[in-house]
Amino acid sequence: MKTSLILCLICFSVSFTQENTEKVSFKKDVMPVLVKKCLSCHNTEDESPSGLYLENYQQLMSGESKHGPVVIPKKGEESILIKKLRGTADFGRQMPRGRKPLDDETINMISRWIDQGAKNN
Repeated sequence: MKTSLILCLICFSVSFTQENTEKVSFKKDVMPVLVKKCLSCHNTEDESPSGLYLENYQQLMSGESKHGPVVIPKKGEESILIKKLRGTADFGRQMPRGRKPLDDETINMISRWIDQGAKNN
């Protein structure tokens, strides 16, 4: 019994560590989410009311608000992008506005990408 419990804990620990250290790619993982869930409003053609454009990496990383930078590399949970996606920002509405919020798994993936340095990979 004790051996089974230890084995379960080891397996859980390994799977949890793998999930949190798995490299996230901007091009393969993050950008497709932005295209599908954010670009209908945050694009230069329709002039986003917030002035935040998410059509490419440069726009995302240069995004500023009066509350600070949208993405703070290595600080996912402190980044405005994650706060807006989670609905925890102390201003404005949860994003995407007027649509179903992103699931926790997707938001966690974007947060991990930011924690990993928010690289253009």
